[in-house]
Amino acid sequence: MATVYLAEQALVEREVALKVMAPQLTVDPSFGERFLREARIAAKLRHPHIVSIIEVGVHGDYHYAAMEYLAGGPVQVRDSDTLGLRETLRVVREIALALDYAHSKGVVHRDVKPDNILLREDGSAVLGDFGIARAVDASGAVTRTGTVVGTPLFMSPEQLRGKQVDGRSDLYSLGVVCFQLLSGRAPFVAEDALALGIMHMTSPIPALPASFEQAQPLVSRLLAKDPADRYQSGAAVVAAVTALEAQLDGSAGAIAPAPEGNPREPDLDLGAGRDGRAEPVLGEFEQAVSDRWRVTPRPQGKLRRRRRWGLPLLLVLVLLGALGWWQRATWLPPV
Repeated sequence: MATVYLAEQALVEREVALKVMAPQLTVDPSFGERFLREARIAAKLRHPHIVSIIEVGVHGDYHYAAMEYLAGGPVQVRDSDTLGLRETLRVVREIALALDYAHSKGVVHRDVKPDNILLREDGSAVLGDFGIARAVDASGAVTRTGTVVGTPLFMSPEQLRGKQVDGRSDLYSLGVVCFQLLSGRAPFVAEDALALGIMHMTSPIPALPASFEQAQPLVSRLLAKDPADRYQSGAAVVAAVTALEAQLDGSAGAIAPAPEGNPREPDLDLGAGRDGRAEPVLGEFEQAVSDRWRVTPRPQGKLRRRRRWGLPLLLVLVLLGALGWWQRATWLPPV
């Protein structure tokens, strides 16, 4: 497991999300390796719709990664609410761009789900948490087989079988996300993971609500059981979504934009303060890192700017309640 804190990069006065692996996990070296692997994979992917990694390190028993602070939280719908067609299409298009870029760099995410799709203050969608991502081999498939990792509610049939997967598996997961954002529920729901897996492999694709039927061809192709029947790339999904958006706008014949290449870092305006929902971080963590980081209780009301220190990346930590979606790491086995 990992916990995320709201922190500040002192020299540039920038708020960041600081992800810290639970120190008790260091008894198994593989957990630290997985944590650092996630950070290294994400750090190599520089795209406007992929979370930016700022610094990675180990301090004593603490593995940490400082990353872009995403103030908007995860994209979610609750209690059968829906996100709306246009907003859902925008999220799907932006994450498809991110996936197309990641796949072009040889990375399959393997855990695309709403909890891992975060929003900036301007509403743009960002893909995060590459904790179970894998590099692909020369044939375009993840090299390891026989191991099932991911979130069953969003996993492709081939991923559930423990087969080799490629980028088309991520596109299936994106289709599940799209269906859930439009309908308020997952396309397949069961009492246990085994039954859920069978549904992903064999059950017909359910229909969207009538008000969103224009998106049914998009969702149905994303959720095709056979990878060969799906869109073959994130760029193809972007083109399909753009065409549907043009259809909704009544502007037939619009040309889909090409996937973004070599994009610059996004400019963030995070504001001068937050709403004070975070709680103070005290105790063992403070004692362990007090030689480098100061951990102080927050004042009542808005978070207060702290005094700066002159270290390369000195972070003032406050538990980030608003970023609770990061607190459940997606690594397997669970703890």
